[in-house]
Amino acid sequence: MNCPKCGNVVAVRRNRCEFCGKDLTIVRKTDRLSNTYYNRGLEKAKVRDLTGAIIMLKKSLEMNKRNTNARNLLGLVFFEMGETVAALSEWVISKHFQAKDNDADVYIGAVQANPTKLDSMNQAIKKYNIALDSAKQGSDDLAIIQLKKVINLNPHFIRALQLLALIYMKNNEFERARRCLVKANKIDLANTTTLRYLSELNQLVSGGETTSTPYWSDGEVNPDPLGKPLSPISSYREEKPNVWLFINLILGVVIGVSVLFFLIVPTVKKNAQSEYLQKQRDFDSDLLVYRTKLTSSEKEVEDLKAKLADKQKELDNIDIPEYDKTMYDSILSAVYRYMELESTNSLTPENTMEVADLLSKVDPSKMENQDAVKLFEMVKEKVSPIAAKEAYQQGRAAFEKKDYEKALTLLTQAYSFGDPDDNTLYYLGKTEQELGQYEEAKAYYNQMLESFPNSSLAKYAKQRVNDLE
Repeated sequence: MNCPKCGNVVAVRRNRCEFCGKDLTIVRKTDRLSNTYYNRGLEKAKVRDLTGAIIMLKKSLEMNKRNTNARNLLGLVFFEMGETVAALSEWVISKHFQAKDNDADVYIGAVQANPTKLDSMNQAIKKYNIALDSAKQGSDDLAIIQLKKVINLNPHFIRALQLLALIYMKNNEFERARRCLVKANKIDLANTTTLRYLSELNQLVSGGETTSTPYWSDGEVNPDPLGKPLSPISSYREEKPNVWLFINLILGVVIGVSVLFFLIVPTVKKNAQSEYLQKQRDFDSDLLVYRTKLTSSEKEVEDLKAKLADKQKELDNIDIPEYDKTMYDSILSAVYRYMELESTNSLTPENTMEVADLLSKVDPSKMENQDAVKLFEMVKEKVSPIAAKEAYQQGRAAFEKKDYEKALTLLTQAYSFGDPDDNTLYYLGKTEQELGQYEEAKAYYNQMLESFPNSSLAKYAKQRVNDLE
């Protein structure tokens, strides 16, 4: 291992660094605990106890955040549960801690090698959010349609299966709810939400009573392995034939048939005719009621069509901003390009401008997933200061060569990459002034004076503002 203080390699059996003298006893202990929790998480993941595996792996990372094996396995568990963004976040962080010989490269490459699958995962997340909003608003039918599409796009999305089962339980469709929960339980055997829904479903089906075998179980309730008890065997005795027995049997059959034809059949026919006439009268009455309701319903349909047409006109007049479908693709491209440059030691200031330009196309305020926002902010914090400095230097060089158009483009890039400094604002003003755009130049000078009143360039900026006025 490497000493956390000086970074030198320390022998396995030593508890103190030979170079700086730091005591490594606690570090050794936390590493062992981290590996122990990782092994437990691996065991749970092998038996599909994904929830338990997540708990163990998070404890492992609490002990040692640089345990890339635990972080990679945590990403795999998230991916198996349908949490694609969370999985990519863990792999990117793992790649940050271990740039070479890291399995995270294989996992990220496998995801990005299939753009169709990646797009389907993004669509699944969007449709799940739409279904969740519909369920909150009481639109169960729309939520069910969206959730079925989500499960078709990503069959392992546990949260979608749980939400669909919950809606089915609300609408008393217990068998469909059972099938959804069984699918979710096969993916994650110890998911507490799935088990709680199964318990609730069992109580709903059994009328609140606790049964020995759950409704969702395929087993029988308390089967009797022995069956019925055998009756004792009596002693054998040969009986003599009895003629009167057969005579009485024949007389009984004749009397029964006679009673059937002369007494029972006419009564049955009369009752059947009366019942038929009563049903016909009831049918005519119900038909009249249904026709009345149909007429009323047709009128309501016409009214609803008119209201729908009015609402459609209102919707046509509303400008709905188009959602940027390439937002997540842009951030993934930027992150992948950043990791590629860093892993090959090619992260030069000029290359950082390429990554920063990709990041500038992403609006984090429109992203729905907070893990993606954190990933965006982490990469931007690494890249933007370097890219802004490089863009400023190239822009100033172009200004010195009097190539003002190129200088304006580069300095504007430096302005957009991060918080601009006084030099960037001052030379943006000078460039705009040289191009004859005096209002823009005054705006940049005033911004520099407000943000950096103690700058060494402040007096020059004031003089130029006075000259422009």
